[in-house]
Parts: sequence; C-alpha cells; structure tokens
Amino acid sequence: MNLVRIGTRNSKLARIQTDMVADVLRRSGIDAKIIEIETAGDIDKESPISSMGGTGVFVSALNEQIINGSIDIAVHSAKDIPTILPDNVVIAGAIARGPVEDMLISEVPLERIEPGSVVGTSSMRRSLELKFIRSDLTVKSIRGNIETRVRKYREGQYDAIIMAKAAYDRLNITENAYELDVHSFPPAANQGIIAVTALSGSEHALTLKKLSDQNALSELYLERSILSELKLSCNDPVAVLARGTNTARIFVRVYSLVGRGYKDFETSVSSVKEGSAFARGLKEKIPDGFGYRWKKETT
Repeated sequence: MNLVRIGTRNSKLARIQTDMVADVLRRSGIDAKIIEIETAGDIDKESPISSMGGTGVFVSALNEQIINGSIDIAVHSAKDIPTILPDNVVIAGAIARGPVEDMLISEVPLERIEPGSVVGTSSMRRSLELKFIRSDLTVKSIRGNIETRVRKYREGQYDAIIMAKAAYDRLNITENAYELDVHSFPPAANQGIIAVTALSGSEHALTLKKLSDQNALSELYLERSILSELKLSCNDPVAVLARGTNTARIFVRVYSLVGRGYKDFETSVSSVKEGSAFARGLKEKIPDGFGYRWKKETT
C-alpha cells in the first residue's frame, strides 16, 4: 500500500485534522492524497443541525465515498460519528487525543458575564451545563463551522460562544477565551479525538489500527460503548469521559430532557465489555422522569 486516498470535509478544521492523520501515514512511509468532500451540513449553514439528523450528516457522506470506492479512508471528529455505522465501515484508527475541555470565547470569564447576555452553542449538553451554572444567561443556537461561529461572535451577534478546546487549539484561534472546568462542563463522548473510518477488514483498516494511538483508540471504544448501549448520540445531553487503557475510569453525566436535573455515574473498567455492562446497569439508575425514549420502552 503506497498511496492512501483520504476523504475529508472542506472546512479549515477538517483539513487541519486530516493533515494530522496524513502526517502519521507519511512518517510510516505511506503517501497520502487528500480529497475534499462537501456534505449536506456544509451546504446548509442555517438549519438547526438536529433537524438534519445531527452531526452524523457530516460523517455519512464521507463513509458513502468509502463504500463506493472513491476514497480509501475518511477523517472525522470522533464525537460526530454515529454509534451505528454501515455494516462494512468501521472506526479503524485514531491519533493522540487532544484536550477534552470546552472553551468559552468571551471578553470576561463566565462568572463575570453580564446577566441576560447571549451565549452561542449548538449543543444541548453545553446549553444545559451552562444553565446549571448561569441560569441568568440567554442561550442561543449557533450554526456554521468554527470560523463562521467566531465571525458571528466578532460581529456582536453573541456575547460569548462555547466550543471544544481541541478545535480552539488546532485552529490557533486568537480570540480571548477561558477554559471551562471539566467537572462543571464534562465533555461529549470522544471529544478531542480524531478518528479514521475504513472498509471493515481492508488493508487500510488493518494498517490504521497498527498506527493508531492506543490510548485514544481505547478511550474512543469505551465511550462509544456507553452511547451504544444507551442508544444515545452526541446530540443528547449526556457527557461521557473515559481515561486510561488497561484500567480506565469512566464518568457519565445524564441530563434530564424534560426538567432541571442530572445524575452522575462513575466506575472503573478494564474492557469494552465491562463498559457495556456498566452502561446496561445505568438503564435502571437513570430516573424514568428524565424522558429518554428507551426508558419509556422498557418501563
């Protein structure tokens, strides 16, 4: 395998992340050709992402290109990848994980923002996290790639915006910003991880697994096992964070969909199988009144 065709979205962040993967391949003596693919989510920058099927809309277009043979692998922000993939597509690799924290782009820290100020985020999880800390702020949805969101902030459409620190760092954003405490703002599953999909059983999939950062890959699979077992996605207001490989510590926070409340859960596991078992146990511990569909189906 002398050349790998890498598919990517055409946003600046996607290109930077794809270049990071290409560098890993090239350091191993494998040439990489990068192919940009425009997705429905990139074309429509105004509709709420939830109405388009969530962030999976960015992933499906790339995976379709893998299936039809136009590209060999595709690079994604791992938290955007749905828990259910086409049967013949797998997450084959991941590079070293970036920071998991969120960043508040603002002139002042969160505690000093004026009451009534408008904070932009397209994440239900971040919206609820913010409301628990500063219920006197106005949360407003924001669409577009990271550069578009920063522009809207600069134009004064928002008094502050929240984004992943990994994106902030990778784009070398210079706007004044503050790192949010991970205990008050725990991250979405797979936040900070760059993942690569490929055809199941292909030479590319086998090569990617060998070249992957094993810590990142282990945390990726563990966190996804929680979402998969609970039938959730990154669009749901749930935070999941695994740290470690041989024995990992898993933290899960589940916010109510219908009221003001959340529940925290934590344990140590040594395998994805144990992570799935932990998640199955959560089904009995998450309050019925939180409004999750699968709770209604099993009660």
